[in-house]
Formats: sequence, C-alpha cells, structure tokens
Amino acid sequence: MTASVVLAQPASAADYRWNVGDGVITYTDSSNTLCIHAYDTEGARQVDTNLFWDDKNYYYGDRGASCGIVGGREVPEGTRIVMYVRSYWGERGTWVSRGSKTFYR
Repeated sequence: MTASVVLAQPASAADYRWNVGDGVITYTDSSNTLCIHAYDTEGARQVDTNLFWDDKNYYYGDRGASCGIVGGREVPEGTRIVMYVRSYWGERGTWVSRGSKTFYR
C-alpha cells in the first residue's frame, strides 16, 4: 500500500479587472501595480480603497486613473493582500461598500 501527500501550493498572483459600480480597479501582477479609475460619466464619482489611495473623476478635476505599487516594492511575492472598496456617485449622494478582494502579490 502506498500513500501520497499533496501539499498545497501557495496561491499565485494573477492580473484582474474588477468593476466596482462607479469605477474599475485593475491589478497587474508583473509590475505589482494597482490602478483605480472612477468613471468619467454622470457627475461626481469617486472610488476609495484601504490601500492608501483613491480616484476621483473629471468632475473633481482629476482625469485618468490613480495607480501605485501595492505596499511598495519591498512586499515579497506570495504576500496576501486584502483590499476593501467603497464608491460614491453624486446622483446617489451616498457611499456604497463594494466589498473586498483578496489577492496575492
């Protein structure tokens, strides 16, 4: 009789695109870059994360996405990162929690 043991491999990172209602968030693993973009339609929109940056649309005079290196360059491969997101739309007049996303650097 033989026995085999299966060891869990660390979760690998992957690129993704996440539509958060009032904008979109993209992550590029090869550069460890997270970009947040509030949609430039229908008035004031803002997307906010717990990862130290957010994005406001052109209504606030901010064009394009806000991008950054997640945790700085010193974050080792395989690090678990949890991002919480909320968004705002002026027509709605309230902030809405968009949940969380767990990913690995």
